[in-house]
Amino acid sequence: MDEIAVERVLRIVELVPAARVVAYGTVGAVADCSPRYVGRVMREFGSNVTWWRVVNAAGILPPEIFARARIHWEDEGTPHSHDRVERVAFVDVDELDELWRTHGIEPKCG
Repeated sequence: MDEIAVERVLRIVELVPAARVVAYGTVGAVADCSPRYVGRVMREFGSNVTWWRVVNAAGILPPEIFARARIHWEDEGTPHSHDRVERVAFVDVDELDELWRTHGIEPKCG
């Protein structure tokens, strides 16, 4: 995996505000990579960032991490039902792009 792309994805995820979530595809659009790449980054390197704030477009996480994520959602006040995050909690691509442009720090090469 490309170190710079991985770092960019992780930095973008860290910009998602508490009580909000973002879809893999939205992160990918801002980070200039595919939703699958974002999922792979989160699976392999996401344990030290706010991973529970990245969900699929339906507001669902894989069953093996859903219970742990739900604890974080409850602590943060993220609107959710028993099986998914509510649509109102989603950060859209324009909002995430603005957060990245105003607060993000692009990882440097070498």
